[in-house]
Amino acid sequence: MKANRAIRKGSPRPSQRAALQGHSVESKNHSAEPPPATPADKPANLELLDDLSVSMAQERASLVALVPFLQERVAFKIPSELKYIESVLDYLNERMIKLGIIDSEESLVLMALDEAIVNAIKHGNRNDARKAVHIVAELSAREACFTVSDEGTGFAREDVPDPTDPSRLLEPSGRGLFLIGHIMDEVCYNQCGNEIKMVKRPTSACNPEPDSPSEG
Repeated sequence: MKANRAIRKGSPRPSQRAALQGHSVESKNHSAEPPPATPADKPANLELLDDLSVSMAQERASLVALVPFLQERVAFKIPSELKYIESVLDYLNERMIKLGIIDSEESLVLMALDEAIVNAIKHGNRNDARKAVHIVAELSAREACFTVSDEGTGFAREDVPDPTDPSRLLEPSGRGLFLIGHIMDEVCYNQCGNEIKMVKRPTSACNPEPDSPSEG
């Protein structure tokens, strides 16, 4: 019976095993913890962020300073499907706002562009997806010039009835072209009648301040 209760020589006692296990767990936990950040690291990180912020601000200022000298040409060639119009208008709207041609709240120019593209798809190309609509925008801080052309046979502008004629007030024909002419500063058509060119200028460019009288 005494031999059975005897603890083998060299084996750790239960109290010793618990102490060793606790020491092992403590060592593992200690090795898994990342080294604490030193106070000297934090100012360096903040300085890096400050440098990046200053650099980005300077870059934005440089781009804004270049806007008066920017001349940008954008060209689209889309199938005769109405689903592409919204994306085209969104892109052109963003560019015009950046250049100061229109305000972010203004939508009249987009209405005119939408009408011109819809006319090209429906009336010019007869909704034939195999035919393309060509949209060219030449943008600058001075003005925006848009050209919309289709691959149809064209039309004669003088043959389109005047929608302001009292006898035709209830007829929809001609309203789109009337709207375009009312919104844009300049509108003209090519000889064939399958291309329309529209020009829109910023309000400040349309109404320049008068020169002050010279003294003397």
